Amino acid sequence: MDKVGIKRRRKSDKIKNEEADVGESSNIQKSVMSDLIGDIDGSNSEAKKKPNKLAWTKDQRIQLFEAIIKRLPSPLDWKEIAEDVDGKSHTQCYDQWRKRMLSDLKKSVASE
Repeated sequence: MDKVGIKRRRKSDKIKNEEADVGESSNIQKSVMSDLIGDIDGSNSEAKKKPNKLAWTKDQRIQLFEAIIKRLPSPLDWKEIAEDVDGKSHTQCYDQWRKRMLSDLKKSVASE
């Protein structure tokens, strides 16, 4: 079998394995997503006073999280991820994930 056939077979096996894990991971994903975006709904009163073009909306954070989950466990290509997030660059997506969402995730895991 040639290399292309092997790669296609591996890809289809990978897709089947991912589909089997979807049910289990969707519950975890919902829990984690609520932890990551839970404080966007108005806990910071100063953010209400001054709208900021660079501020992340709840929808953008959800788009970022879903784009990352869709691409795991492979290495994250931030340019591809940014295509799934409205109005944000790859640098903004990377910074949001690294500085905000990942730290919130670590806190959530540590508290459980």
